[in-house]
Amino acid sequence: MKIEHTIMDLAQQVGNLLEAETDTTDMECLIKKNRTVTIQLHDKSFDCTLEHDISFRNLKSDGSAMNEADIYLLPEEVPLFTQALQQYPIALPTEFEQSIDSNPNIVCLRLTAEEPPENFAARLAAALRQID
Repeated sequence: MKIEHTIMDLAQQVGNLLEAETDTTDMECLIKKNRTVTIQLHDKSFDCTLEHDISFRNLKSDGSAMNEADIYLLPEEVPLFTQALQQYPIALPTEFEQSIDSNPNIVCLRLTAEEPPENFAARLAAALRQID
């Protein structure tokens, strides 16, 4: 089936852009990207490995798909990360949503966009490079 072949090709391209492993199941691509951060609590610090969940599904004939990402950041990284998303050369699509769940030490930024997966991944990769 042509769509499945395209999803596999896109999964490889997205994985390369994000420097992450991909897994395709049915009509969905799941991407797992780990990131280790150091959390400061008073006079102690803790290293914590966080797993970003990134996916795309429902690939359409025009190349767009529903893209989702849960990205975990330190509170001080949020402004730089979101600024990088907004300033990326490919504009955010009109079908874009962003929400934040936070506690004092970790922020989960949830991103949802309907656009080509390679655009979503390239923008996300550029924003992640800003905080690494």
